[in-house]
Amino acid sequence: MLKKYYSVFGPAHRILDALILAGSWFLAYYLRKHYPLQIMQAAMPPFRQYASFAIVIALLWGTVFSIADLYSSKRMTRRTVEAYKVVRAHSLAILVFISLTYLVTAYKLSRGVFVYFYFMSGFLLVYSRIILRNTLRAMRAKGFNLQRVLIVGTGAAAQQAFNKLNRHPELGLEFIGFLGSTPSEPWRHEVKIIGPIEDVAAILRKHNTDKLVIALTRAESAKLEIVLNQLKDQMVDLILVPDIYEYVSLGCEVEDFDGVPMVSLNETPIIGMNMFIKRVCDILLSLFALVVTAPLMIAIALLVKLTSRGPVFYRQERMSLNGKRFSMLKFRSMSTENRGDVELLTKKDDPRVTAVGKFIRRTSLDELPQFLNVLKGDMSIVGPRPERTWVVEEVRTKIPRYMLKHKVKAGITGWAQVNGWRGDTSLEKRIEYDLYYIKNWSVLFDLKILFMTVFKGLINRNAY
Repeated sequence: MLKKYYSVFGPAHRILDALILAGSWFLAYYLRKHYPLQIMQAAMPPFRQYASFAIVIALLWGTVFSIADLYSSKRMTRRTVEAYKVVRAHSLAILVFISLTYLVTAYKLSRGVFVYFYFMSGFLLVYSRIILRNTLRAMRAKGFNLQRVLIVGTGAAAQQAFNKLNRHPELGLEFIGFLGSTPSEPWRHEVKIIGPIEDVAAILRKHNTDKLVIALTRAESAKLEIVLNQLKDQMVDLILVPDIYEYVSLGCEVEDFDGVPMVSLNETPIIGMNMFIKRVCDILLSLFALVVTAPLMIAIALLVKLTSRGPVFYRQERMSLNGKRFSMLKFRSMSTENRGDVELLTKKDDPRVTAVGKFIRRTSLDELPQFLNVLKGDMSIVGPRPERTWVVEEVRTKIPRYMLKHKVKAGITGWAQVNGWRGDTSLEKRIEYDLYYIKNWSVLFDLKILFMTVFKGLINRNAY
């Protein structure tokens, strides 16, 4: 049923995108020619030279968006995820387009046109999808474009599937009921049992079912064969919800590998293009930070050197991506005396901390050299804070899922830190926040953490 509706919406969306792109391209030319910015003073070539590129743009963007899977049904995709994918694909397409025009054309197109076009079309491409989603949501609220869903099972997997899907009315799912035995308290009062699993074929025909969600417990796995055997001559959409929730700590992804479905239980979203984008942002932001804070870093270095004996920087072995060990840089904040105690955790009123060190630790200024670690590639600006290697070895078997924080690069700041879990605080709470960050990562989430770091995370009340 969904495919039937999207066979109309899909082509319509392609046409709408093409119109948005062509219109934005023409408007960008008009704005650049008649309202140039101060830095855009070069004469503009005739309009016909630009008009011919509209078809190229529509075809190129259509191809990139198709590869990025932006023209399939998004009923089961969150709008923030879709918007991010649109911006990512749009940015890739504009880079390809600019490269092609500079390589194959006899004349150079205006950079101002590219700037106007990128932002106008990007906004409209995202906004048009929001409008479409809201339109479909309004239609579904009135009973149009709904899918009737039947859930096979009444255990924990079925409960999870129902609760998650039922929280999103915009998906347009109408729940018929459940097949199976009466569940235990308190779930039994929320379940509408409409028959036994053995009668699945007759029940789905009776209730005109569009989608069948099979969510059996591992103890009921033998019944899966019963269900599938009865559905051999049916056209209902099947969704299998495996009972593996306790094993999924990060993301879960199913991949069809040469016909064999494989489930990744600890998948992170920071892979492929996302990893590339995050790395580019790290390089640009760390370079910017090093340039801007250079005078401050020089002043701190002089204070450290003039007020106590020893080196300016303190290097400590920490653990980052995939368990890789690296030397993390800090401005030295402790006396070089009693070197045998350097691996001990700092305590309140620790005599090893110098006067300058107390200030830079409290204000997190001792962390500034870590932008060099970011530039080198050992760290990211945002990510779980790296721990000392001896601490990792001590707690990895005591705190469940602790090592999963090393599925991404360690960061200068992180979700746990901006929420107050830094310094001498619970490792269990920190790992809880770290795993939440990894599981829900996005560029916008990183920006949120950076914003919170600037306005509430610089002062470390737990620093000694």
